[in-house]
Amino acid sequence: MLIGGCRFADDVLYDTERGTWARLEGDASATVGVDTVLAWVGGPITFVSFKKVGDVVGRGKALGAIEGPRHFDTVRSPLSGRVVAVNAKLAAEPGLVNREPFGSGWFARVEPLAREELAALKAPAAAEPELRARVSQMKVRCFAEFPDTEMYEIGTECSAVLVRLDDLLSGSRMGAVVHLVSDDPASEVEMVRWSERTGNPVLETRREGALVHYIVKKARS
Repeated sequence: MLIGGCRFADDVLYDTERGTWARLEGDASATVGVDTVLAWVGGPITFVSFKKVGDVVGRGKALGAIEGPRHFDTVRSPLSGRVVAVNAKLAAEPGLVNREPFGSGWFARVEPLAREELAALKAPAAAEPELRARVSQMKVRCFAEFPDTEMYEIGTECSAVLVRLDDLLSGSRMGAVVHLVSDDPASEVEMVRWSERTGNPVLETRREGALVHYIVKKARS
């Protein structure tokens, strides 16, 4: 499901009030995570914390938290349940919550203790109006991939910007994603040439008024 450029999963139940979701794994457990709004609105997530396995949490109570340089959010459980697992990968790679909130960036698994609460969660079609309203109200801007780094290059000629971009990518890991913003009228042509020269793809180009947003991924060393 695509809302305002933001992707939401079609196979989960949403707690639209708390920005979380649940995916039932048979009768024994439910995987829980944050939705696209929470994953994108606060910028890069650099730290996560969890309740302990075995703890019991009520619906709407804290399963843990996600933090970044500009933002902190409590992750609130969409269901009452006992924590049976947490996503240990997030300790080493918290950015998975940003990049894959419905996949490898899942947060915890709980054993539901009040299955009647499932009636309060919403299937994607029913949740869509509220999700759309949250995307709009919180001014969430999603792109093809979540950026590791942002470059705002306003009033700078594209040739100089591309030198900086090359320097940035030379010190970045393979697969790193950069969000570049430029107001140079020649930037769209120059970015195509840069991509052909370096072999690094421009995943998305989006014009907003006088500004052009580029999502660039490092594919070549």
